[in-house]
Amino acid sequence: MEATRMGFGGLSVPLSLTPNLSLIPQRLLDKHNLSLKPVKIHHLVCVRSTKSSDDLETSRPSTYFSPFLWGDHFLSVSLDHAEFVELEREIETMKPLVKDMLMSSQSSDKEKIRLIHLLVSLGSSYHFDKEIQDILKHSFTKLDDIIVEEDDLETISIMFEVFRLYGHKMSCDAFDRFRGGDGRFKESLAKDVRGMLQLFEVAHLGTLSEDIMDEALRFTRNHLESLTSGNVSSASPHILKHIQNSLYIPRYCNIEVLVAREYISYYKQEEGYNEILLKFAKLNFNFCQCHYIQEIKTLTKWWKDLDLASKLPYIRDRSVESHLGGLGPYFEPQYSLGRIIVAKTIMIIVVADDTYDAHATIPEATVLTEYFQRLNIGADDKLSGYLRIVLESVFEVMGEIEQEMSPKGRSYSVKQVLERFKIIAKAYKQLTEWARKGHVPTFDEYMKVGLVTAGMGDYAGYCFIGMEDINEKKAFEWLNSNPPLIDALNVLFRIANDVGTYETEINRGEVANGLNCYMKQYGVTKEEASRELRKMYIYNKKVVVEEFMNSHDRVPRQVLLRCLNFARLFDVIYTEGDGYSEPKGKIEHFMTSLYVHPIPLS
Repeated sequence: MEATRMGFGGLSVPLSLTPNLSLIPQRLLDKHNLSLKPVKIHHLVCVRSTKSSDDLETSRPSTYFSPFLWGDHFLSVSLDHAEFVELEREIETMKPLVKDMLMSSQSSDKEKIRLIHLLVSLGSSYHFDKEIQDILKHSFTKLDDIIVEEDDLETISIMFEVFRLYGHKMSCDAFDRFRGGDGRFKESLAKDVRGMLQLFEVAHLGTLSEDIMDEALRFTRNHLESLTSGNVSSASPHILKHIQNSLYIPRYCNIEVLVAREYISYYKQEEGYNEILLKFAKLNFNFCQCHYIQEIKTLTKWWKDLDLASKLPYIRDRSVESHLGGLGPYFEPQYSLGRIIVAKTIMIIVVADDTYDAHATIPEATVLTEYFQRLNIGADDKLSGYLRIVLESVFEVMGEIEQEMSPKGRSYSVKQVLERFKIIAKAYKQLTEWARKGHVPTFDEYMKVGLVTAGMGDYAGYCFIGMEDINEKKAFEWLNSNPPLIDALNVLFRIANDVGTYETEINRGEVANGLNCYMKQYGVTKEEASRELRKMYIYNKKVVVEEFMNSHDRVPRQVLLRCLNFARLFDVIYTEGDGYSEPKGKIEHFMTSLYVHPIPLS
């Protein structure tokens, strides 16, 4: 079922449709699961077994997950503490220099906003978060005056991105100046390669009522794809490579640290780059990478000590991929403990998920669910075999996290996560029953359960445990109010996961998949169902952007930013199938760039 089914949470949300707009370039969609070749309706998969009812209830699926990619690699990596300290010293030495550039009274509002954009792109902006928020708050009050005579596409697009990223809803009307008398974007803009690329990126920050951003996305994608596919181009090779990367995974369909890793490589080839900013970004990335390696070493040793991969050979052994699940929401060094907690929680939830999904019979799933409602195993319980291992592992790991956080006064979050786990266990059980019986529910029936197992409220809860810069009780009050932002994230994950895992699930007999269920309910082909699910995905992506911007007056930015980053992580994991379960290839390449190769300083 889920690849990283990170909890449970929001319930139903309207699955409204929007105009057909591809989130991923069409040339890539054509070879991925989101865009499937035309097929006849008989491709709907229904399992009709000749087994008796009793046989169905006691049957197990035949499931195989590929081996863990990394082995003991990270345990063998040595971290030089002196180098770590030196990186931190250099960063602290350079920080005042960068801050002086940002706060310079000689810089105009536009220049400061462009510098903020550069710092965000290089992954260095978090060092100056308060200063940036103050600058933007002041600049936004006089935005009309700042842009009144501005006719540079790249500048307007940069300002649009920066203001929206920090919760200020700059109007898309600012782009009207680039449209002709026919209401369309002027074709002459195609000559402005940098402006076109920047407009392409910010077009992903449009909301439901902003049709101009849909038009901007189509317009820029068509021209940029033509530019990169042509034999002759006036753009320099490094810009063309940057465009190709963006067309493959646009900035807001990618996680922050991967954006920074790629942008640093691009920026050092720019004419007139700032040496201080580039060196600061390189030091910062390498410093972050040292944290990541230490965190993975900790996780690898912890996981080996649990020995669950050998005790429960049917589960996915994915400690490094789970760390990526913690890195997506927050990459900054101060959230090191948070990433470890998120990764541990993902790994232990995957143990439960895979037990329901890939091993348990219906009677076993029923027993498992009953114990999860109790959140403990009594001393006299005669529970034996692998079920006891699963239950004890979940309860012990969450207990260890609670014990670790209690001295910090942050055990409330762990208790909330455990309480919410009771809900997901019931939903897991329902999915198990459908799978073992070969039952394909309607899409509506499936989504009532599937949105629970998507669990974005719970994934957010995992992140909140280690965020010592927020009020955990207020954060959970917001989560428990079922905000539209979380509802939309549930839909995004559910669709991305079901499309990304479709072939694998169907091949192992799990016919209760969103794509399959949609085909059944509406009597359509796989291609048609895929197209409609993609519309739902795009619609809810816009809801996420809108709720992110509109909630800053009542929800801390750090909380909202985590939620925006969840959506970015889905796009990374599911661009090519299920990157968590089968990381070989694209996800392996991403992890290597983040965890294995530092950036040369010279």
